[in-house]
Amino acid sequence: MADTDERLHATAAARNGEAILQVLKAMHQPGLRILEIASGPGQHAALFAQAMPDIFWQPSDPDPRMRASERAWGEGLENLAAPLDLNVLEPRWWEAADNPVDMMLSVNMLHCAPKEAVDGLLAGAGRLLEPGSALLLYGPFTFNGMHSVDSNKNFDRMLRQQNAQWGVRDLNDIAVAGQKHAMVYERFVEMPSNNHILVLRRQGTLQEDTPI
Repeated sequence: MADTDERLHATAAARNGEAILQVLKAMHQPGLRILEIASGPGQHAALFAQAMPDIFWQPSDPDPRMRASERAWGEGLENLAAPLDLNVLEPRWWEAADNPVDMMLSVNMLHCAPKEAVDGLLAGAGRLLEPGSALLLYGPFTFNGMHSVDSNKNFDRMLRQQNAQWGVRDLNDIAVAGQKHAMVYERFVEMPSNNHILVLRRQGTLQEDTPI
C-alpha cells in the first residue's frame, strides 16, 4: 500500500504564491536565511525554496498537522528545513528559532489571530533579524482605519463574526508596534486581490529594556 500523502492544499496559497515570489525575487540575495512564520500547509515554502535554490528557507507553524504537511511538501528540497514549532503568542517564542535570520515572512496570519499576535511577531522580528534585514507581512490591511475596497470590509466583518479576536489589521497600528522593537515601517507593495505586502526593516540596536 502506498504511503499516505500528508501534503495539505490551500486555495489561497495556490492563488497568491507566484505574486509573492516575484516580490521575494526582487529582494533576493544568494545565501539568505529566511524564516517563515505560520507557514500553513507548506505550499509557499516549497515553491519559494524550489524557485530560489541558493537561499535557505525555514518554515514554522504551531499546528502539528500543518508541520507534517510542511515536511511532506519539503521532501527532496535540500534548502528547505524541517519546520519549527513557533507560536508568536507565546512568551519569548523567538528563543526556539535558529538565529540570526536575514528575512522574515508571514502570509495571511495577522487577520486570523488575536491583535496580540502583531506585537508578538514584531518582538520576535526585532530579536531575530540583523539590522537592515526585512520583515514582510502579506494580507489585507486597512490604511488610516479605511478599507481599500468594500470586499475587504466584508471580509473583515466575516472574520470578526467568526472570532471576535480576529480582524484586518491597520497599517498605523503595525507601524507603531514595530517602533517598540526597532522594526521600522518602510513601504507597502500592492498585490493582487486587494492585498498588500508591508515591508518593515530592522533598525539600529534593540534596547535591553524594550518590552516583550
